[in-house]
Amino acid sequence: MLLRKLFFVFMSLCAAFIAHAQSKPVRYEQQAWAGWFPQIRFSKHFGLWADAEIHTADHYFNGFSQATIRLAATYYNNRSNKFTAGYGFTDLFPGENHPDVSLQEHFGWEQYQWYHIRQKTKLMQWVRAEQKFRNSAIDSHTASSDYTLTHKLRYNIFYQVALNKKGLVPHALALAMGNELYLYYSPNAHNHLFDQNRIFLGFSYAVNGHDNLVFGITNILQENSAGTAYTNTNVLRVSLFQNFGL
Repeated sequence: MLLRKLFFVFMSLCAAFIAHAQSKPVRYEQQAWAGWFPQIRFSKHFGLWADAEIHTADHYFNGFSQATIRLAATYYNNRSNKFTAGYGFTDLFPGENHPDVSLQEHFGWEQYQWYHIRQKTKLMQWVRAEQKFRNSAIDSHTASSDYTLTHKLRYNIFYQVALNKKGLVPHALALAMGNELYLYYSPNAHNHLFDQNRIFLGFSYAVNGHDNLVFGITNILQENSAGTAYTNTNVLRVSLFQNFGL
């Protein structure tokens, strides 16, 4: 009960912050994202994390904007928490500011993740640090060979509530909701820490004992690097999570 109250307090604070932040100019967009998140556990303490995600451009299905892959090693401390660290790559496809060239982002990332699981509820949290090296566009058809380092810190909270009497069991639907806050630091950025906030509302469906399909809507409020305006993006999102034990 306490965890549930903390979750809703956190969500309320984020909603209040977003309402206040939108006093600045806001540009509105719509996208669709699809993701695949397989995890393989080799032994009691060690496993492999992988994921891949593709994003469309504005207006939902009007081309693609970016693709991201991650690969990492996981240390399972116990059944309730684990530590993951690895490498990621994002390809930013040609867009509004670089119509003829793709940009690239390489990053290292480290994450601590923990769970509180009951028969009918599941609360997941993580804290993730990222070190992102990204190049920029010199002009509409030329990408720079220099990369800028940006540090990001993410806190994610995700809550599932069973919609049946049996609880979170295979072939069952659950209400899913979450929030992820991004903070960042870059020597080239202006004096502010907020990057973006993501609120998710949707459903999860347990396909079987190790496959979970999550789908719904994510609202993203992201501040530009100058701290003068925001982009508000509504995302149709579907993700397949798979956990394999060897």
